[in-house]
Amino acid sequence: MNRSTKQGAPDYHITSAQSQKGNRSVPRHRRSAAEIERENQTMAFKAGLFLGFGIAALAFAIILWAWVIPTMDNAVSIAQGMVA
Repeated sequence: MNRSTKQGAPDYHITSAQSQKGNRSVPRHRRSAAEIERENQTMAFKAGLFLGFGIAALAFAIILWAWVIPTMDNAVSIAQGMVA
């Protein structure tokens, strides 16, 4: 029985990573006014897009509920009357 060998593969990544020391502080990414404005415009566009889709879906549901469903109910009753 060989007692000098370890089980598993050697881990070379940990030993190489320990030789490099990291920075004590992480520098902050400074954004310019143009980047902030572009981000604000992107967020406003997305909010407007979602709001527009929501309003369109609501209008579609109202039209469906108020006009299409009663019309189809009437058409189905007429068709049932013709068959019977």
